[in-house]
Amino acid sequence: MFSRENDLSSNSGVTRQHAVDYLKRTLDFAAAVKAGYVLVVPGAVGRPTAYDNAEFDRSVATLQLVADRFVTAGTRAAIEPIRSAEVSFCRTIAEAKAYLAAVGHPGVQHINGDLYHMQSEESHIGSALLEAGSALTNLHLADSNRCALGDGSLDIDTVIKALYLIGYNQPGCYVTPEPLGPGGDPYPAMNGKPDPQALDRLVQQTARYFREREEAVLAGA
Repeated sequence: MFSRENDLSSNSGVTRQHAVDYLKRTLDFAAAVKAGYVLVVPGAVGRPTAYDNAEFDRSVATLQLVADRFVTAGTRAAIEPIRSAEVSFCRTIAEAKAYLAAVGHPGVQHINGDLYHMQSEESHIGSALLEAGSALTNLHLADSNRCALGDGSLDIDTVIKALYLIGYNQPGCYVTPEPLGPGGDPYPAMNGKPDPQALDRLVQQTARYFREREEAVLAGA
């Protein structure tokens, strides 16, 4: 969770140090539980207005400070593009790949896609997934209204076909339900009181619908 308080791209050195310390703690935990990946957002979520034109460079330099720790932890760094309504940069798969190239470290080589954000920023989700290719390690699943799959207008069949084309069905590659509901924002919600039953229903429907459509795609339906 990358907010204004632990922003890798902040123009405050103290805030960037908070980001470094946060990643160190997170990676210690990730190593202990043998996590496959840790999400990294290059700029604060909830801050769509840029500080200045040096955000990208500051974020890259800050992440490079802890890049070795991803290797030590045996955990992938998964850069997540977020829609422009929520972040000031790194909003598309192409921009995430440019960020990875700038970091230039073997511990930072992967992408976390999110279908909800991709619907706002990508011209074609299937093409974007093909562009991500082997760098994609996780894909968040939610429909066009951020509800469970099947409750909106998302073409999930195209998503499934693209995942098969990039050879995604293998160890180390995940699809994870993240239906937060209309207008859902995980940042304020993380300190609020959740509704476990409602969230369980959203996740179960998403998983069920994804499997149904996967079976239909494989059967040529």
